[in-house]
Amino acid sequence: MTSCWSTGRNKRYAYYLCQTRECAEYGKSVRKEKIEEEFDNLLLNLRPSQNLFYMALDMFRDLWNDRLNKRKLNASFMGQEVQKLELSIAKLLDRIVETDSPNIIVAYENRIRELENRKAELNEKIRTCGTVLPDFDETFRTAFSFLSNPHKIWCSERLEDKRTVLKLTFADKLSYCRNEGFRTDQYALPFALLEGLEQGNYEMVGLVGLEPTTKGL
Repeated sequence: MTSCWSTGRNKRYAYYLCQTRECAEYGKSVRKEKIEEEFDNLLLNLRPSQNLFYMALDMFRDLWNDRLNKRKLNASFMGQEVQKLELSIAKLLDRIVETDSPNIIVAYENRIRELENRKAELNEKIRTCGTVLPDFDETFRTAFSFLSNPHKIWCSERLEDKRTVLKLTFADKLSYCRNEGFRTDQYALPFALLEGLEQGNYEMVGLVGLEPTTKGL
């Protein structure tokens, strides 16, 4: 649909015009106020109940804390592996000292090089695991603020905020039928998760990787 203006006797009127030739409503218009009111109601209806919102908040906080604990556990396991590699390297160095065969020495040196490379990889992973992650509230404050009331963000005067609402709310471009209103078959993942929780589908939350939904609004 394309936004247009028509001029009356005393003022101008805004409307949207269908320009999809394959559509049965091609060439027909809808008042701007009608579409915007329906879209406002659509966003307002997406606002979760307080109980549902806090249920989702608690579940994602538990998943986040579980992720932190797994990072610590992985770092511990990799630290043990590094110790085993160091022991193997030390034994190979002793064998090099004990042998006079050039071929065997070369073989030991190649093996030591492989173990050193593996050790370096593990140490890098341990270093990454040791990076302190921000706490849950700091990381997801903006995302959950948006989920609690997308309409509030939509009412912002900033065009960037409105684009963010569209991107984070709907999985695809919205379609509109002049007689039926907006067709919203697919919501974006955050609202699909809330819908799943409301229907008792708790497994869906566990399958989602925990990453901030947005950097800022």
